[in-house]
Amino acid sequence: MQRLLIWIVFCLTALAGSAEASSTLASHARAWLFHAETSDGAWNAGLAITLEDGWKTYWRMPGESGVPPQFDWSGSRNLKAVTVGWPAPRRYSDAAGESVGYKDEVVFPLRVEPRDSSRPVQLELTLFYAVCKDICIPAEAKLALTHPSAAGSQESERQLIERFAARIPGGPSASLLPKVTSLRLVPNVTEPVLEVSLSRPLPPSEIDIFIEGHPMAYFRKPQAQSDKPSSLYRLRIDGLKNVTELRGTKLTLTLVSGRASLVQSLSVE
Repeated sequence: MQRLLIWIVFCLTALAGSAEASSTLASHARAWLFHAETSDGAWNAGLAITLEDGWKTYWRMPGESGVPPQFDWSGSRNLKAVTVGWPAPRRYSDAAGESVGYKDEVVFPLRVEPRDSSRPVQLELTLFYAVCKDICIPAEAKLALTHPSAAGSQESERQLIERFAARIPGGPSASLLPKVTSLRLVPNVTEPVLEVSLSRPLPPSEIDIFIEGHPMAYFRKPQAQSDKPSSLYRLRIDGLKNVTELRGTKLTLTLVSGRASLVQSLSVE
């Protein structure tokens, strides 16, 4: 409910004063689209957001009180579909609570599919997002890019996309991590807890688990039962009065350890 209220305020603020918000954000963040290359009939591009030191923006599951970015491609021409790649995020804690997202810079790799591959694609994006430090500020960016373009693409831009594409969970790095073997609710505890079992231990300092799949539940940072490598991690559950409704629910877990990450979907026992 808290995230819903923040999102409503965010939308109203952006619609009522987006020009003011954009000018306010000029020194805190910048968003832009850039070219990459054509592959398998689709066009690879990138959406970059760079952030001033200490500021952050959000992942698709923004955490306890954040705002996920919203992509509106409806103004585009000759566009069939855009697939947005989400690099693995990090979890941050401050006075506002836990948030999940990115600091410094993030690039969302884009796979752009044209309706007619013989004609140019005019990509038009209205991006709603938020940046936060001591306060959270909504932003709107209107961006455009045409493919093919006389400007072409630079090797540095292709490398930038490749670097962030390698951080998308489920790539080659997933084989370096243990699998999630089960999810279960822990009975007889003072606070509702979800226990995640792994196929082999990981050190607590090297793991985070982000969980999606229930609109009201937020799963806090995983805690091991000791400071030694563990295959059992517990995440406190916020936002639900009756956690037993999670039983049988299929949840999506993004497990991150260093540069490696994977995605799995399992049902709660």
